[in-house]
Amino acid sequence: MLTVDEAIRSRRATRKYTDQVPSDEVVDRVAELALEAPSAFNAQMRDLVVVRDHDVKQALFDASGQRQFLDAPVVFVAVGRSEVEQDDDEEILGAERAKNLRAGRAKRSEAVRREHGLRDAMLVAGFLLVAAQAEGLATSPTTGWDEEKVKEAIGLGGRADRSIALVVAAGYPDETPAHPGRAASRRVNDRY
Repeated sequence: MLTVDEAIRSRRATRKYTDQVPSDEVVDRVAELALEAPSAFNAQMRDLVVVRDHDVKQALFDASGQRQFLDAPVVFVAVGRSEVEQDDDEEILGAERAKNLRAGRAKRSEAVRREHGLRDAMLVAGFLLVAAQAEGLATSPTTGWDEEKVKEAIGLGGRADRSIALVVAAGYPDETPAHPGRAASRRVNDRY
């Protein structure tokens, strides 16, 4: 396994994969580590969908035109949740904290709850990229898909209380992309 530093510095968007399929153990470790991402109040307003089924990957391709969804042996979908009451709130937080969190959520608009769920899901996606790289998997985090079609593909069609943060193709790399470069000017100290 790579160190965190090695995983972050070596990760590249990779769209070509070998025919080698990651073992269940590797995929499970990546998913488990991704779900270790922090979340606001530990409410875990996010899910991670692990896609291996060809028909689902085809539907993801249809939602985006992005070939890597068909070529990758596994695709991860980071999903934000925005419902006022999750069915496992009490299990996660305990009865009193769950009650308080639900009361706070109920006061927020659907748009604000959606944004909070997307933030939690993006943390999962970020952890996923590092965990996959550490396991030797290459990833292609994507945007540019039709959110409603992605939701339909993964069984969430028509759900206003779910949002798609990121769709990530993953597999063993069959290419070695060069470092794309980073702008040093993106660091801002204290304020703009």
